[in-house]
Amino acid sequence: MAGQPATDVDVRIGARISAARIRARLTQRTVAAEIGVSAAQLQKYEKGTNRISAIALSIIAKLTGAPIASFFDVPETPAPLTAPQTVDRARESLCDAAEAYFAAKQREGELTGASAIAFIGAAA
Repeated sequence: MAGQPATDVDVRIGARISAARIRARLTQRTVAAEIGVSAAQLQKYEKGTNRISAIALSIIAKLTGAPIASFFDVPETPAPLTAPQTVDRARESLCDAAEAYFAAKQREGELTGASAIAFIGAAA
């Protein structure tokens, strides 16, 4: 697409387009004709030299039978937290917040000596 330089993402998408086309046993000329470009332009898409439009990619996905998502990088998803991990993180956050609150009260002079001990006892 005009104005946008190709990136390494375009190279990876292009390689996947080429692989899907070959798996589907389609020629570059056939696919190019379906998306309305020359075979030379399709070759540039496959090499990642030029960016491909979403519409052209959608047509290629239908022609090859490949899901459109298969042309893109899959983001890593973090493993879900287990219940103990969630409880531990919540406890840790709560303790951090209590410490910050206690320190702020001390700085303001609201907690000194016996009142600080009473505050800690009430919190427990």
